[in-house]
Amino acid sequence: MRVLGPWPRRMHNTIREYEWGSTTALAELQGREPSGRPEAELWMGAHSSDPSRVDVDGALPAGLDALITEHPRELLGEAAYRQFGARLPFLFKVLAIGHPLSLQVHPTAERARTVFEGQAQAYSEHRYVDPYAKPELIYALEPMDALSGFRAAKQAADLFTLLDGERAAAIVALLSDPGLDETRRLESALRALVTWPDADRAALAGDVAERSQAVLGRRQLDPADHRAFAWAVRLAGEYPLDPMVAAPFLLDLVRLEPGEVMFLPAGAPHAYLNGIGVEIMANSDNVLRAGLTSKPIAVEEMLHIVDGQSRPVRDVPQLVLGPHEVAWTPPVPDFRLGRVRTADAEPVALHPAPAGPQVLLCIAGPVTLCGADPSTALRLEPGQSAFVGADAGLLTMAGPGELFRATTGG
Repeated sequence: MRVLGPWPRRMHNTIREYEWGSTTALAELQGREPSGRPEAELWMGAHSSDPSRVDVDGALPAGLDALITEHPRELLGEAAYRQFGARLPFLFKVLAIGHPLSLQVHPTAERARTVFEGQAQAYSEHRYVDPYAKPELIYALEPMDALSGFRAAKQAADLFTLLDGERAAAIVALLSDPGLDETRRLESALRALVTWPDADRAALAGDVAERSQAVLGRRQLDPADHRAFAWAVRLAGEYPLDPMVAAPFLLDLVRLEPGEVMFLPAGAPHAYLNGIGVEIMANSDNVLRAGLTSKPIAVEEMLHIVDGQSRPVRDVPQLVLGPHEVAWTPPVPDFRLGRVRTADAEPVALHPAPAGPQVLLCIAGPVTLCGADPSTALRLEPGQSAFVGADAGLLTMAGPGELFRATTGG
């Protein structure tokens, strides 16, 4: 059985169903009938929770995680193997967001490693599932709203002031405390919300909904503030017992237009609220949730790792690699995201990738990928992907269509 190459090789990927997923978006992308269930994430990679399967000669598709374990140097390349070990360092996804995701934070690599290996103790009896950080980068395929990082303390205080009432005033006092610096003001306001007394949580959420609706009805707001109050009303309708429905006032509410990207480092609280995006991240599943979810929340560990100074990066440089190809390289070694667009069927050569493995995802097409051996040309329909080992050499793509390309960082 020939397992390794020639490249590319078709991938068979899992769709994960979560309550926040869209019932139509991934089906529309893949040109199939909707399942009727909320389909949230299309996973492409070798994460142990849902590894992709890859076509091999003379056998059924094999799990990519198992193939990498058996042939790490051949599939990853010597440089990636030395840096990351026998593991694919990135995980590639399409997110289809029908309802807001949980508000969450990711740990630093040091925190994840030391707790996972037993060198440090997690708070709240939280368990890290692997020793890795989980930085991530999102590319908006459609307009996306997201909560990402903290607002300036004064701006947050001004929004809570518009709510009026004793509960909002308590948060304003923390955000305006002259005895604390900017970072501590923001972190103390977050602590107050996530530890709000159980007996008063419904009342706080109801306050946010009612008073936000009143503000929308009686005041002329600039568009950004209007969106914050409108999202607070919507979140309160979906999570009527959760104080974090007030998050749009404490956290920055951003709009990503199609083609825009955002990088989320460790420590930055964030939640995607709607839309469809291509996401690439370090191959980890370490998540600390702060609210807006029915899943468990490890409050003290989340508060320990949240960083009031950590901000998502909206200006990741777009690198022009050629007439058809661009890429975004955030400040982590685990991954880089590329995009290739062609307007006709003439094959175009893809820019030489950093030495290592690749996952290529078709978003519009079909497109045809080809490596050094023309007999291995692979046709990808929208929503399909291919794996390429480190020894593939140059690739070509024929369209018309659009392809996203996950590689290790340059």
